[in-house]
Amino acid sequence: MPKSVYDRGLLKPAEVATLQRVFDEACRRREAHPESTEARELALTLLALHNAGMVEEDMLMEVVGFRRLEPKSA
Repeated sequence: MPKSVYDRGLLKPAEVATLQRVFDEACRRREAHPESTEARELALTLLALHNAGMVEEDMLMEVVGFRRLEPKSA
């Protein structure tokens, strides 16, 4: 009998929804377009953190939700 998608380590719908909310809010705070290189790196970071066991939305947002630092003008 084949394993379900959840038994194979894939994300459950509630987990996807949490990661999407964090991703969307972090992109907004960072002023990053969702299809930008920065956003792709953010998505990979979120997945890595989730896979490492950080699954609470507040904790994920605390880690990735900071605003991008703007370069200082000379």
